Amino acid sequence: MKFFDWFKSINKKESAATRAMTLWVPGGQGVSPKTDYSSLAKEGFMQNSVLFSCVKEISSAVAGVPWLLFRRSSNGERREVLQHPLLDLIERPNPLQGKFEWIESAASFLYLSGNAYLESVGSGDRSGMPKELYVLRPDRMRVVPDPIHFVGGYEYTVSGRKVKFSSDKILHLKLFHPLDDWYGLSPVQVASLAIDKLNSGDKWNSSLLQNAAVPSGALTCKQRLTDEQFERLKTEMRRQIQGVNNAREPLLLEQDLEWRELGISPKDMDWIEGLKMSALQVAQVYNVPPELIGLSPATYQNRKEARKALYTEVICPFLNRFRDALNNWLVPHFGENLLLDYNKDGIEALSEDQEALWNRVNQSEFLTLNEKRRMVGFDDVAGGDQISLRSQNNFNTEGE
Repeated sequence: MKFFDWFKSINKKESAATRAMTLWVPGGQGVSPKTDYSSLAKEGFMQNSVLFSCVKEISSAVAGVPWLLFRRSSNGERREVLQHPLLDLIERPNPLQGKFEWIESAASFLYLSGNAYLESVGSGDRSGMPKELYVLRPDRMRVVPDPIHFVGGYEYTVSGRKVKFSSDKILHLKLFHPLDDWYGLSPVQVASLAIDKLNSGDKWNSSLLQNAAVPSGALTCKQRLTDEQFERLKTEMRRQIQGVNNAREPLLLEQDLEWRELGISPKDMDWIEGLKMSALQVAQVYNVPPELIGLSPATYQNRKEARKALYTEVICPFLNRFRDALNNWLVPHFGENLLLDYNKDGIEALSEDQEALWNRVNQSEFLTLNEKRRMVGFDDVAGGDQISLRSQNNFNTEGE
């Protein structure tokens, strides 16, 4: 599109906000992310045990939830479909990955960078049904804005080579970002200060152990040492006290040499409590209960409650986001009236709550059948808006 035609198309756009966001972007050019994903991944996920545990806890739990496919009838009823090409695709999205690894990768990328990209690969025939699904690295992807459709496509770069995708071939999952129109906010960026403190603490403790586990200090001497004596003293210091095997070995000093400690003790710096607070801040950003990643004393009961909280507050919201995105992007290619959903009843951590809900709904005689079905997550059925005669009589008797 020529620049003049592109500018006219912007002026025809009804949304003034969209015109403002795309006006400064030359047509066909992508918008680069504002964060350094490589640093977030290395210093966060690869070097920080707390963040690694949080992301793995979330992604593994998400990947283990089973999925179901339903077909809506003309009267609104929803019936489960047991065999379908879409279920086969979810079960084995590509030759290199199974369902668990595919969903785990998508969730991990989302909670590391704030963005996850899924690519659909068609069969090449006229059916248009995707045959394979892949998860793409977020640091290699750029969004290409469009004044008409907001997102005109995507640009993927590997080793200097660029591959362009149309917007319908890529599913972009992103976390909310208050200051970015095209990319999500990384939780690692939010927790960066706490992560830096934890990484610095680990390096400090490692250095402390390698240097005989004592605070650094200085050797003082009343006389000036020659260059030869100075080099010999440094060599002896490294040989005698540095390293794990020489921890707490006595230091033999010659002539008028004296040892003076210069470092601040960990107690004075309140080191342990500071590290605990930083670790809890990382867990707080990811909303992962500290009992599940070893930050708090855990018994069987409080781990059980913590896992239930993880599914309720983190896993199910992610699955809701993922379900809605797949129903908008992927499911329509396989036909109309299909609905993909995760099986909440198949989550073991929530089984007690689900059973209690079923019992409570079943014992509620003043509710209609459809009201009961809505409470447990099912669609309405024909004739389900009437209260049974027995329930109505009981209700009238209680009212009298």
